[in-house]
Amino acid sequence: MSKMPMPDRYATLADFCRVFTHDTASLYLLSLLLTGNQTSAEKCFVSSVADTMPKKAVFKEWARPYVRRIIVQNAIRMLKPAAHGGSDGSDSVRDASTRDLAPELSPVLRLDRFERFVFVLAILERYSIHECSLLLSCSNRQVLTARINALRTLAMFAAQPIRLQRTA
Repeated sequence: MSKMPMPDRYATLADFCRVFTHDTASLYLLSLLLTGNQTSAEKCFVSSVADTMPKKAVFKEWARPYVRRIIVQNAIRMLKPAAHGGSDGSDSVRDASTRDLAPELSPVLRLDRFERFVFVLAILERYSIHECSLLLSCSNRQVLTARINALRTLAMFAAQPIRLQRTA
């Protein structure tokens, strides 16, 4: 009896290319939400494409979460969000190009850097508090506090009416 060939269990370059092709919008959005501005988001996204190319074995089924994790790690490496300091606002979106790109994202993009990272990781990406604390090199308590603060801030934004500018 001949053995049936076992399908390749590991992701290939083509598998990763499919993830980036199929999920371009959501992967870029993840980069944008984490980094807080277009320029940094583009750098994070592009460096993640290069970093994702198979250097080690990744199961095919894990290719998509692996790519998302690489984007998270690159954003953390680029911005080094810290729990201990206040934000100087330098990474918040204040430029018109990003506000015009996605006015509905403005409240998230205006969060303090650390709170924004915690919100995206814990709420949107569904990382556990412990995973967030490991990734962000802080305590569980700091993550919990930042998550609460981010949700309170976003609730205040949600209570305000959205004013979109009309173009003539």
